[in-house]
Amino acid sequence: MLPARALALARANAAALWLLAATTIANVLAYGYQFVMARLLTKDQFAILTAFSAVLILEQFGGQVVQSATAKLAAQYHARGEEAALHVFVRRWLRRILIGAGIPAALILAVAFTVQVPLLNAFAVGLIGVTLFLAILLTFTLGLLQGLARFWWFGSVFISIALTRLVAGALLVLWLSGPGAPTEPVNGAFLGASFALLVGAAGTLIPLAPLLRAARGAVHEIDLGSAETRFFLLAAVIFFGYAALTFVDGLVAPWRIPDEAGAYAGAILLGKIVLFAPIAVGLLLLERTSRADALGQDTERNLFVALGFVFVTSGAVAVAYLVAPAFFTALVAGAQYPEAAALVPIYGIAALSNALLSLWVAYFVGRGHMAIGALLAVGVTAELVLLVTVARDAATMVRIVLAVALAMQAAAVAIYAVDRIRRGTLRR
Repeated sequence: MLPARALALARANAAALWLLAATTIANVLAYGYQFVMARLLTKDQFAILTAFSAVLILEQFGGQVVQSATAKLAAQYHARGEEAALHVFVRRWLRRILIGAGIPAALILAVAFTVQVPLLNAFAVGLIGVTLFLAILLTFTLGLLQGLARFWWFGSVFISIALTRLVAGALLVLWLSGPGAPTEPVNGAFLGASFALLVGAAGTLIPLAPLLRAARGAVHEIDLGSAETRFFLLAAVIFFGYAALTFVDGLVAPWRIPDEAGAYAGAILLGKIVLFAPIAVGLLLLERTSRADALGQDTERNLFVALGFVFVTSGAVAVAYLVAPAFFTALVAGAQYPEAAALVPIYGIAALSNALLSLWVAYFVGRGHMAIGALLAVGVTAELVLLVTVARDAATMVRIVLAVALAMQAAAVAIYAVDRIRRGTLRR
């Protein structure tokens, strides 16, 4: 009886289970990319790659504004059977995305070879413009797949992006490391990461082709444009805030602590394992919270399951960093980053707190409860000010990151508690 019930449950959630498996595979491949690059590049080059990666992650998290808001609205329209509204939404926002991403991307390309950017060469800056366009387009199409619960395709695209970045990046770095190479090896890593986004964007268009065709010329009797725009703007505050909160230290470190930037980059590499491991859980939580909220169903059970799962899984990694930091630093980052071992225990706890914070963000956005945006704005401002004015070494910097992460976690719990008390009062 019990195996049959478990089998039925697995079949009902097969797509969600595949998403968990696919993102795990993608995370392993993403770690493989960092593992390989940490060994193919010098410490200085790897610190530059970390800064470039932080910019790309900021772009992708900025794009996550688009992805999460798209997923929320697509799930809402789909759950209510409002297909006409969904088609109009896709037509309207695809046009806006192409224009909104294309203009700044073109400007970045135009100035790439005329303005000197600290740490990054002209080639890397130009690629930032290209990846900006691809990342925002990709996050819109991923948001549609997420909101429509097309998790089979979503997970497959995730794997293709990570695999392409690893293979193409490694091959390009090896090619550019040879004698007579036309440019620096680190540029190969930049190019591989950019090509991966192109592969991902193309991959999402295959399952969405019928929806995109249906959206052409779609009309709806009720204009929802202003409400959608307001939601996108509020989501922008939230996800840009979260992105900056979790990655601003990677951008500041090469400038603020240049002598220890390599060691700090090694700590960030280990922290990414804790931070990115639960990404599939957040994706599922946002879609299911949005759908349940649209149908007037309970939204808290999925939240608590997600928090518990991430606390146990990512928490186990954080504990491992506390118990054997030198072992895991050598295993993950390599022998050339021994100084990172002193930073990893604290950074692992901070990454765990931020991983849990990502679930609170997904939950609040899924319910349309956007007050979390003000909290994130305060948090990232405080972290940036402290990093710039107080941090003089890597140890101080990592303690600042931990303090802000724990404070944000406590504030998110407080917002949830206040909201639950308010809802209980209204029901009475």
